Amino acid sequence: MILNTSEIYDVVIIGAGQAGLSAGYLLNQHHLSYVIFERGNIGESWLNQRWDSLQLDTPSWMNCLPGEIPDPVNSGRFTEAKDFYQGLVEYVRINDIIVKEHYQVTAVDKDDSTGLFDIETIHKGEMKIWLAKKVIVASGTLNEPVIPLMSKELPAQMMQLHSSQYRNPDQLPAGNVLIVGGAKSGAQIAEELAATVHKVYLATSKVGRIPRRYRGEEITKWLVGSGNFDMKGDDSDPALSGNGAPFLISGGGLLGHTLSLQGLYREGVTLLGRLLGAEEGKLLFASDTVDNIRFGDEVSAKLKQMVDGYLEKNGIEAVEGELDEADLPDPTGLSASPDTELDIAEHGITVVIWATGLRGSFGWLKLPVFDQQSKLVHEQGVSPIRGLFFLGFPWLRSRKSGVIYGMKEDAAFIVEQLLKQ
Repeated sequence: MILNTSEIYDVVIIGAGQAGLSAGYLLNQHHLSYVIFERGNIGESWLNQRWDSLQLDTPSWMNCLPGEIPDPVNSGRFTEAKDFYQGLVEYVRINDIIVKEHYQVTAVDKDDSTGLFDIETIHKGEMKIWLAKKVIVASGTLNEPVIPLMSKELPAQMMQLHSSQYRNPDQLPAGNVLIVGGAKSGAQIAEELAATVHKVYLATSKVGRIPRRYRGEEITKWLVGSGNFDMKGDDSDPALSGNGAPFLISGGGLLGHTLSLQGLYREGVTLLGRLLGAEEGKLLFASDTVDNIRFGDEVSAKLKQMVDGYLEKNGIEAVEGELDEADLPDPTGLSASPDTELDIAEHGITVVIWATGLRGSFGWLKLPVFDQQSKLVHEQGVSPIRGLFFLGFPWLRSRKSGVIYGMKEDAAFIVEQLLKQ
């Protein structure tokens, strides 16, 4: 049985992460009627898709939502993910943001005769249709794990889990670990496991790297000041923008630290190329490890050159950079393993962690807002369907759109556009 509501909301928001909650806060300021539907808990991805020790990789002064101001005492520290989740829950309570948890949105369509959106949800087995004048999709692009088909080629007895399912070393069986994917999640999990009894093998990939500190300051101070976070996706230098992906860096520890492939090597991690598959009890890898290490080095060097240029142009005096061993380049690839295959039994590999990313799931969006590559069509978050908006997506308006730091500006822009329509 489907229940139809008679109330017509001004706005329905889908997703109660930092993006959806930012929009809710601003809608409160404009006294609009709205509701936020969340498939799980408030901040679901922070609660159930992160490992226990994860810390945000931007300092706390960059993690404020609308209405919040940085704590001057702890502004340079790095928040634990679980504390950020608790902060989102408190943000909802303090600001009276209206959230319905465990309401799975199963369809969004628009009735051309009324101009209203129909939002179908399921909650505790009950299906219901809600009506709204406008909709903000803030569900993000990190809700469906991506696991390559080659996972089916691995031995049946081998434990396999996605990085979003990894919590801590204690959940792993005895034996050694292969982590597939050299971006932030894979590298940070590799670093954690390298300090345990597990021997770690990392199948790397091309990911840009930046130092945690440079010229006497935490690097994000220079990146924000120089406009790096304001770069647009269509006119940015791939190296300076992270090649469209997050930079390799860590917020681990009180003040964070530089994370590099060669640094992981010094911690005991075996660096391999891209995983190609498995056959006859062996794992097969590409011979691109050296290239992947060199790519990280080149991005770090280019970003530091950009910072130097910014400092010089603006007459800013800064100290010379201190020695950072993790950021020292490895031009000849001495830290790369020459192996392109590993015998699974011989190397005692019992676990594979797929740090291969997540993607958005939009099968419930029953509107013509996808291009031929199934990507969402929009102009700075404003869709071609009147009254439909997107918020919290990578490169929505600039590089910072995909991180917490961009929420204040992007949410204000989207709500402004919503009010105009």
